[in-house]
Amino acid sequence: MPRKKNKVPLERVSLRFPSELLVRMDRLIERGLFKSRSHLVKEALKELLKDPKYQEALREEEDDFPTLRGR
Repeated sequence: MPRKKNKVPLERVSLRFPSELLVRMDRLIERGLFKSRSHLVKEALKELLKDPKYQEALREEEDDFPTLRGR
């Protein structure tokens, strides 16, 4: 099956995790809950950003930088 092309360009970041956390991440991947470590981290971050306290912080940032609203 051909890969879907992302509409938004992705940028690479390098992260370091404790070995124990990587083992737990890999178990979730092996069980089919995530496709990869990258997928797991992206989904976890999306969930974190749903938290109202982070939503408020992001709204405050948008108020400080009106050009971010168009993104």
